[in-house]
Amino acid sequence: MRTSVDVHNFLLERDIPHELVPVRGRLREPERMAAVLGLPPDQVGRVVVLEATKGLVAVVLPAGAVPDLRRVAVATPSPALTELDPDGIAERTDFLAEAIPPVGLPEGTRVILERTLADQEVLYFPGGEPSTLLKIRPDDLVRATGAKVARVAR
Repeated sequence: MRTSVDVHNFLLERDIPHELVPVRGRLREPERMAAVLGLPPDQVGRVVVLEATKGLVAVVLPAGAVPDLRRVAVATPSPALTELDPDGIAERTDFLAEAIPPVGLPEGTRVILERTLADQEVLYFPGGEPSTLLKIRPDDLVRATGAKVARVAR
């Protein structure tokens, strides 16, 4: 399994400013992460991994949001998208589903960042392990992943 060290190394290799913050316990849900850390929910994100016709798509959303598959299909572009279950995420990304970061994903993964996250000053995500958070600015996230910024949340 990949860990927060892999996330850190991915970002270091690209000279991307970031912080990996250890937390007590396991923060499995982004909504819980926001509540425990006293963060606004619109600064805490989650990653939904989809199988597309030509590989993986990582949709980066605010904590409580769900992807609008029609909008994602247009942004990708891909005619067919299927959300992976936790086992599929682990198998395809080598990260635990509960700790999937927006960076360090398999080569060729297309990343789409929900526009509302791009407007935030700083973002927090699972950092590759259930007890680690990734703190990163939206512009740096886009630079690190080549993410497309689009409205993709319902």
